[in-house]
Amino acid sequence: MPEVVGESNLFSVGYALPERKIEAFMVPSFINYARERGIDFIPIDVSKPLTEQGPFDCIIHKLYGDEWDLNLKDFSDNNPNATVIDHPSAIQRLHDRISMLEPVSQLNIPQLNIPNQILVRDSESLKNVETIKDLSFPVIAKSLIADGSPNAHTMSLVLNHEGLTKGLEIEPPLILQQFVNHGGIIFKTYVADDYVECVKRSSLPDISEETLEKMASESNGVMSFSKISGAVMACDDGWSNNNSDEKLKMPAPEFLKEVAKGLRQALGLHLFNLDMIKDDKGDGFLVVDINYFPGYEKLPSYETVMTDFFLNIKKSQEEKKMTTN
Repeated sequence: MPEVVGESNLFSVGYALPERKIEAFMVPSFINYARERGIDFIPIDVSKPLTEQGPFDCIIHKLYGDEWDLNLKDFSDNNPNATVIDHPSAIQRLHDRISMLEPVSQLNIPQLNIPNQILVRDSESLKNVETIKDLSFPVIAKSLIADGSPNAHTMSLVLNHEGLTKGLEIEPPLILQQFVNHGGIIFKTYVADDYVECVKRSSLPDISEETLEKMASESNGVMSFSKISGAVMACDDGWSNNNSDEKLKMPAPEFLKEVAKGLRQALGLHLFNLDMIKDDKGDGFLVVDINYFPGYEKLPSYETVMTDFFLNIKKSQEEKKMTTN
């Protein structure tokens, strides 16, 4: 049983989150457990200046917009010892699918890379995609903007050049990312500073050349993600993701820690997760997406993990005060 902390020693954490995030993450069991260990969660009224609320030792947020950014800046200017998780400019980098993945390649970690991808700025550019070097069909079409909006989550598998000009749901600017067979498994790696946890999740199934031809002949060359698994099985009577346990093994813990540490430093973020796949034709992993402040509540014992996270923020602040006094 955790030792109950006195009111005067509580570490105050203000939170400004979307309603759905509050319902999923800020549940009573977490709030009560954290308070027993010295963390006091306080809801923020986003209609008022932060400087008129609190006081806050730390702020966590997942809101966007110039007005909110200015509110945070004013708070930070007036409370230099408080911790804001995370800085808006660092979060903004993840809202662009090009800048999001740039740091991955720059880490120069063996067996780590990103899929080949290109930016298509306008509809006219789609006509020339078939001549782009290092990109071949099928490709995944994604919105350039990854801000959590419904459009940002819309993705399609483009089977051929016809699919780029007929029936593509996503309007440019968009990203075309090389589809890679990966055993139908995605490795979602959650990072909260030094904490790193990787879980397996189902992903798009592998697609053989024969199946690709059948799918293309029975469609207009493009298919939404929600229809892909059924289409693959319908086009391939013997369909299965035939992968050995070796192929679907979790990435080594040392590898995950190295990747997480490198991205924490490169992105300047405390809280994020990355989606990785294992290239079926090689030994390496490809990072396909990075998300800010993901669903930690889906992890086992997340109350303990996240409470420890905030206690470490408190410890860092105390150590910083000692060195400056």
